[in-house]
Amino acid sequence: MSAVNTQKVLVEKKANLFRGIEAVGGTLTVTSDKLIFQPHAVNIQSAPLELPLGEIERADKRNSLLVVPNGMKVTDRSGKQHKFVLWGRDEVIAIINEAAAKSH
Repeated sequence: MSAVNTQKVLVEKKANLFRGIEAVGGTLTVTSDKLIFQPHAVNIQSAPLELPLGEIERADKRNSLLVVPNGMKVTDRSGKQHKFVLWGRDEVIAIINEAAAKSH
């Protein structure tokens, strides 16, 4: 049984995660315990990303191509930023920030 199945799923969206110059396509899931990005198998960089909510400092809006309002950055407590593109970012940002605040 995967970790996603044993936790409460708060939101799940199709998204891209920027890893260097590659926009890795996949699914972004926020559970009651962590943020999980599971890439599609066709990506060159296919390793999943898992961030415990307690390690997330905050999620913020960002624009793709400087003007498209569909980006989100998640900053972890070490200062590392994970940049995503997804639709419905306001809902996802609110869920991440609320869940991360409860985990601190």
